[in-house]
Amino acid sequence: MTENANEDPTLGGPQDTVVPWGDRLPVEQAKEWEAVRPGTVDWILTELQREREHRRRMEWVHTGLQAFGSLLGAGTVVGYIWVATYFLAHDAATQGAAILGGGTAALVGGFLGKRFGDRR
Repeated sequence: MTENANEDPTLGGPQDTVVPWGDRLPVEQAKEWEAVRPGTVDWILTELQREREHRRRMEWVHTGLQAFGSLLGAGTVVGYIWVATYFLAHDAATQGAAILGGGTAALVGGFLGKRFGDRR
């Protein structure tokens, strides 16, 4: 393990930064909150559940958008190939090769730039 790594691998995840107590409320604090305002613990637990459901939905949306991007990229390459074959069939092989090669290189560069670009 590195110096900056936590000793406990369950700590330090995104859920720990949003809700410091994670899944469990400290019992003493929960009792104090209930004494001050009844229903507070139920409200907090409901909000925790809603937050989990929202995160799960957002993960599915992210996965769907990644798949859509990949399909769109593949469709674009197919379009480049179709245009290049059109040029080839009309005795313009150089122009077809330029369109296919340049377009595909630009597309791949865009995907790689997005994937390996600025990681903050």
